[in-house]
Amino acid sequence: ISGSGSQVTVGGITVDASIAPQLEAMLNAARADGLVLTGSGWRSNARQIQLRTINGCPDVWNSSPSSCRVPTAIPGTSNHERGLAIDFDNCSWRGSACYIWLANNASGFGFYNLPSEPWHWSVNGK
Repeated sequence: ISGSGSQVTVGGITVDASIAPQLEAMLNAARADGLVLTGSGWRSNARQIQLRTINGCPDVWNSSPSSCRVPTAIPGTSNHERGLAIDFDNCSWRGSACYIWLANNASGFGFYNLPSEPWHWSVNGK
């Protein structure tokens, strides 16, 4: 899966332009239900490398994401680098209002959860 390479910001979340309409619709639906969703989407390759270091990955380029203190994709493989994933704030556990709402509604907007990370939602669940 690849994005268009053009980023736009919707509701404070920067994503690939190809998913901006569905993100905007989802943010509006959540707001209509009384939930304001915030988070971060696109990140540069340099930021992905930095996060691998911050999150204690044994080897930035070769260690599996699960070997890090916080699972973090190998640079060049993250949907965040394509603008096709969002880490939602206040979704750190499955009992949170954010997670429950997303679990019940996100797939209708084309977003799927990475099971190991309640906060991470993308176009393909990775």
